[in-house]
Amino acid sequence: MKTYLRIINPVVAALVLVLCLWAAMFDEGQFKPLEFVKGGIPTYFIAKGLFCSSALLLMGRILSLMAPREK
Repeated sequence: MKTYLRIINPVVAALVLVLCLWAAMFDEGQFKPLEFVKGGIPTYFIAKGLFCSSALLLMGRILSLMAPREK
């Protein structure tokens, strides 16, 4: 559990954020970084990436604080 919360959880959160940012900024094989300003699906992917990655990090932090401490 300790390894998961320290190593795997932040890596998964970063991967989720990168994947959602990539989905928002690539359209038809072309890099369009300002596409999310127009709204629509790219904005949804930006918001989803930010929410899911922060929720993963916060949940991991809460679980690490609630876990029993080993002596």
